[in-house]
Amino acid sequence: MVVDCVDPRGIRPLPRPGPRRDLRADDLFTAVGSVDPVTTPAANAWGFGLATLDPTDAVLDVWFPGPALGPASDDDHPPDELLALESRDTVRDVERKVVHVVIGDLAAAPRDTADVWLRLHLLSHRLVAPHGQNLDGVFGLLANVVWTTLGPCAVDGFERVRLRARTAGVEVGVLGVDKFPRMTDYVVPSGVRVADSSRVRLGAHLASGTTVMHEGFVNFN
Repeated sequence: MVVDCVDPRGIRPLPRPGPRRDLRADDLFTAVGSVDPVTTPAANAWGFGLATLDPTDAVLDVWFPGPALGPASDDDHPPDELLALESRDTVRDVERKVVHVVIGDLAAAPRDTADVWLRLHLLSHRLVAPHGQNLDGVFGLLANVVWTTLGPCAVDGFERVRLRARTAGVEVGVLGVDKFPRMTDYVVPSGVRVADSSRVRLGAHLASGTTVMHEGFVNFN
């Protein structure tokens, strides 16, 4: 099931008018790690992502393997490889769904959580330069998340997640409790060195040739 995040009222089913034009996995990954910083601000952006939803349908994270600038086409559909990742995780008590996020105006403030996640990916994929889009209000739109070795978990009820994991013979490691994850869990730009992944947040814009040593820190730009 693909859901569309264009509607500011929330996530709704994605309409599929007209002939189908499937995207291949190669299409999704065209821009990853190979795009130079843009010099002219883009007006809009879009992407197919894999969202993690908690039991209240709050968005914990969205991974966009191939975000893109420009207007979205109604004829584009996510590749089967991304759809195959949709699932329910009973240990973490989350559901993973493919979402289609469209930003009509990058100069406008983000309207929902999935919108914020796409903007953070645009930065780390070097598709948008620092200060090249509006990030007003991102803290209020992002959920506080328990980032674990099993994936993102809701803060509420996390000890039950830990219990279920240990009952299943799985040790869960907590990497942090924060609104922003490590960039390298979502994007690894080309030509960079990061000595400690916990020191670079998703949304950091690292140019090729950048080295972040153990005591360095790069926030979202």
